[in-house]
Amino acid sequence: MSQDECARVLGISTPTLAKSFPDEIATGVAKKRAEVVGLLFKQAKKGNATCIKKLEEMTRVSAAAQAIADLGRAGGEVPAAPPAPEKVGKKAERKAAAERVAASGAFQPPEPPKIGLVIDNTAVNE
Repeated sequence: MSQDECARVLGISTPTLAKSFPDEIATGVAKKRAEVVGLLFKQAKKGNATCIKKLEEMTRVSAAAQAIADLGRAGGEVPAAPPAPEKVGKKAERKAAAERVAASGAFQPPEPPKIGLVIDNTAVNE
């Protein structure tokens, strides 16, 4: 909820809200987030799979944001996102798959027997 919306709900102006409630404005989001994470954690401990997944996702996002912030503070450049792979249509995708199979030789016919091979069965092992 924005400060304007909060002020409207309370029936006061935005400057009055900022003047009267500076601590709540500064820490309100963090307190509410901590409350939500606590509730998610409690449900996750009970085995709620959705809450477990959401906590894992929040942890990954938070770790990534922290790593980017650390890079910014260290003076390093934030790595750019890798370019998205070019979209390929169904026909082109099937053609490329067929070419890969053909190149692998998996379905090639076997080589014919060598001509001129002479086998001598007359020799007897003594």
